[in-house]
Amino acid sequence: MHDYHVYHYTFQEYVRYLFEAAALILLVSYLFYHSIFAVILIVPFYPIYLKITAKRLLQRQKQELCCQFKETIASVAAALNAGYSVENAWREAKVEMTQLYGEKALMVQELQYLLAHLSLNIPLEDLLYDFARRSDMEDVSSFCEVFFFAKRSGGDFIGIIRATTQRIGQKIELQNELAADLASRRLESQIMNVVPLVILLYLNVTSPGYFDILYGNFSGICIMSVCLMVYLAAYALSEQLLRQSLTIG
Repeated sequence: MHDYHVYHYTFQEYVRYLFEAAALILLVSYLFYHSIFAVILIVPFYPIYLKITAKRLLQRQKQELCCQFKETIASVAAALNAGYSVENAWREAKVEMTQLYGEKALMVQELQYLLAHLSLNIPLEDLLYDFARRSDMEDVSSFCEVFFFAKRSGGDFIGIIRATTQRIGQKIELQNELAADLASRRLESQIMNVVPLVILLYLNVTSPGYFDILYGNFSGICIMSVCLMVYLAAYALSEQLLRQSLTIG
């Protein structure tokens, strides 16, 4: 099953991000060097671009998985309340999640994997703990602890699960509110990151020859390389500040 520590690209995604990386390199080649030879940087840049993109995609994937997991345990609690056994409650949850998200949804695939191994008499505890390990999500690990404590203690099993579901739901709502607050700052950051490139492109198109002194000679290449490094450092700093804001929130 999925290891959510690593993002697994599809073939279509590999092709898509190859074109994106090539477009970025071509743009940088034109704006900073006016040279087609910089295109050779696509080869070393492509794996770096995939690694950077994977972090963003993994974060989005975990957010989707967390929301689907919250709905799953709410469905499990409802099934238990209706009189289903623990194992059958997960089967009912799989049916409901399939109706909500479709067969290809991450949580539906996890439930299908869980039910297939339950039929092989693998303990539910082992399967859920394996999911918690692979997902690397605190909410999943916490639920596993609470779930099996309630199961073994024989207490208010359904009430404990509902309380856990409510807590996870409140946490997701807070994260969504924080994401909405950060959306405007991210947009501002993206605009500021694009502005230098737009200015360079505008001057190159409207004033041909304006930057000729910086192209085709060693000193000009050095100056433009320094400018490119400063731009990349500023971009990395802005992304780091946004990530820290999300973590602090």
